Amino acid sequence: MIKKKLLMTSNDNPYLIFKDWYQEACRKEINDPNAMTLSTISKSCKPTSRIVLLKDYDHEGFVFYTNKNSKKGNSIKLNPNVALNFHWKSMLKQVRVEGKVTEVSKLEADKYFDSRAVNSRIGAWASDQSSKLKNRKKLLENINYYSKKFNKTKIPRPSYWTGFKVKPTLIEFWQDMPFRLHDRIEFKKVGRKWITKKLFP
Repeated sequence: MIKKKLLMTSNDNPYLIFKDWYQEACRKEINDPNAMTLSTISKSCKPTSRIVLLKDYDHEGFVFYTNKNSKKGNSIKLNPNVALNFHWKSMLKQVRVEGKVTEVSKLEADKYFDSRAVNSRIGAWASDQSSKLKNRKKLLENINYYSKKFNKTKIPRPSYWTGFKVKPTLIEFWQDMPFRLHDRIEFKKVGRKWITKKLFP
């Protein structure tokens, strides 16, 4: 059995808890410790979830990158209220986040885009994300086209590809405990302060 320290309501900074848990996940999770479920609401008010990768975080929120014309990108344009969920199975811990999305600065997006592998940058140009793909051949043709186009020049960031920061209004930490008597603590943003409370399992 994994021994865990109970979460305390006296800790008024959820980002310090997240930092500890995330660093632990980076040591223990076999694949993608930065994977998180992103849930958005469609124009018809239907929820949709998918896995995206956390690329940065600070005391203001959690950052991921995507094509603004994708399904999630279009949903965010219509409704910036989203939810995130980190589930670290090997640690028996999860973090649930509710908040609003804002777009990162062009400078920040450019900096991250330039840090990506060449093929990933080409892929951002070659993929019309979430739109209908007739066959794999078309995607490969697009990759070949942009590989030649940017063969001798710097690959610029497409205007439709950028980062989004989820600024939390609520963060909940959950950890498994014996007999399903799990330990839960909720941080809710009220003004500029975090209000904490324990929750029943």
